[in-house]
Amino acid sequence: MTTCLNGPTTFPLWWETFSIFLGDVAATVFLAVSAYALFYLLKYPGFRVGANWTFSGWDVGKMGRFPNESDDGPMDLRPNVSVVSRDTDVKKVIVAVWVRERADVSDPGKVYGVRHLHKEVPAEHRTTGADPLNLYGPNISCNASQFQKITNMPVFMQTSDGRFHKAQSPGNPIKGIAKLRFRVQNLSDAARQWFLAKLG
Repeated sequence: MTTCLNGPTTFPLWWETFSIFLGDVAATVFLAVSAYALFYLLKYPGFRVGANWTFSGWDVGKMGRFPNESDDGPMDLRPNVSVVSRDTDVKKVIVAVWVRERADVSDPGKVYGVRHLHKEVPAEHRTTGADPLNLYGPNISCNASQFQKITNMPVFMQTSDGRFHKAQSPGNPIKGIAKLRFRVQNLSDAARQWFLAKLG
């Protein structure tokens, strides 16, 4: 004799449907987050900042080297900032160039100098989104023994929205997310140039 059991199944149809729905939602969220991360890496902040240093008071050709901590004598140092735009739609107005330990407004560490560009340079010559910008920072008078310390300090570019953008400089190579961002941007630019060359 055969017995039929008409009870509820252990895996109802509604739960299976809900599981599929959750899987679709998770896939959609993953794709959205991935697309946003790629957009961030390619677009933010829309420009790239670099810096180098010029100085007077020390003759490298005559001395055959840069000054170190055992040297003495007055020197003048100045950071030179270059801004290359990657996105012409990003119009950021640069208001100042800082030489300081940290970008943190509440805890900047030692501030070696600042140049308030908005007092000296017209806005059109310090706005991103067009040709490369070349701006110089504050003049810092110091002793030769401080040369290495100061030139290894971070150089920050401050924009009118209150943000600080750290420049890539000899003493401050790019790291972390910024390094990844620049690599992705360089790969994207190379791929675009290759594609345009093939079309041309």
